Amino acid sequence: MRFLALTVIKEIKRRFNDPLGLIMWLMIPLFLGGMLTSVLGGASGPTPKAVLLLTDLDDTFISQAIPQALSGGQLADMIEIQEVSRDVGNTRINDDDGSAHLVIPKGFSEAYLNKQPIALELTTNPAQQISPKIIQDVLASLLDLGHYIQLVLGDEIKLIVDGDASADLSITEVAAMISGKIEKLGPYAFPPVIEVVDETPVPEGQSFNLTLLMFPGVLVMAVVFAGQGISGIYWQDREKGILQRWRAGPNGMWVYWTGLFISSMFILGLITFPILLGGFYLIDIPYTKLAPSLLWIMLTGPLLFGTLVLVQVMAPSRRAGGVISTLLVFPLLMVGGSFFPKETLPDVIRAMSDYTPNGQILEPLKQYFLGTYGLSGLFSTLLPLMAVTIALIAVASVIADRKDLR
Repeated sequence: MRFLALTVIKEIKRRFNDPLGLIMWLMIPLFLGGMLTSVLGGASGPTPKAVLLLTDLDDTFISQAIPQALSGGQLADMIEIQEVSRDVGNTRINDDDGSAHLVIPKGFSEAYLNKQPIALELTTNPAQQISPKIIQDVLASLLDLGHYIQLVLGDEIKLIVDGDASADLSITEVAAMISGKIEKLGPYAFPPVIEVVDETPVPEGQSFNLTLLMFPGVLVMAVVFAGQGISGIYWQDREKGILQRWRAGPNGMWVYWTGLFISSMFILGLITFPILLGGFYLIDIPYTKLAPSLLWIMLTGPLLFGTLVLVQVMAPSRRAGGVISTLLVFPLLMVGGSFFPKETLPDVIRAMSDYTPNGQILEPLKQYFLGTYGLSGLFSTLLPLMAVTIALIAVASVIADRKDLR
């Protein structure tokens, strides 16, 4: 055990002999994470708006109520309406300029008042994922509301729109009819029969923003780059003959690989600690979560080292190992949720992220920061992840021995 401890210390000292590498592993994730957060709007950036192109061919009081409803209240912060002709709207959607194009056909008002079916034409932009869905959901809710208003006040609305109230009924009498119906609905609607209460627990002092969602990804990004750098030690030791001396020594190769495994824990802790400390301060995460988060990174981070060192061992040369590991790293970062939060990814990629090593490390940590997981939830998958790490390093050791003995 003493020799193992000396091996771990030696590996850590060897990392400190390359301070530029340590700084790069720290700065690259901070730079990329800050840049992506700024591009996506940051914690206090502007709220993304869905652009709805509107073509009103009916141009009546009823048809004009649709854009007025979509641009009122909180919806004004979510949807921007631009009135265009039909041809211009179709062209802009085809050119990826807009989230959706809504066409209100001629005769819409007449069909609505006479309770006849008529279709609104909505063309969504296939290049966008979220904004068209917002417009679809809001428009569907608005049409449902219009249907119920028609059921209750359809006759009165028709009298007002047609201007026939003065013939048989006065405006006062029409208003009295509307007031009477609303009064009858009062016991059911005011207050509503069903009351919806949001009881989702929100940790005190926690702010749910884009920066908080990006923060775990930046942490794991640092772990990925550090794991890639540590995995390259295999080729350095092989080319300098260090592996051959280890193999001929009395302690065996298990001490070498175990030393790499344990030293990687300390290196990953050293790299991620300043990022954790700065993130907790800026995002106002409770400092009581600092030590468990650091421990989680140190114990699970070697999973990425084990994955990448296996790639290095299987590569035919040092150069090939570097190229292959680099080609693997960036798709892992993209799919695993480091470049963009998992919540913003398409469903297919989101499902794939659950099977990536960095996704397995990132998601429990994010849920712990958000307050969804406690300590037991954070560490619930620790043993399986560590078992996979040990298995990966063991396989890499066997393959390395076979290659060197040929």
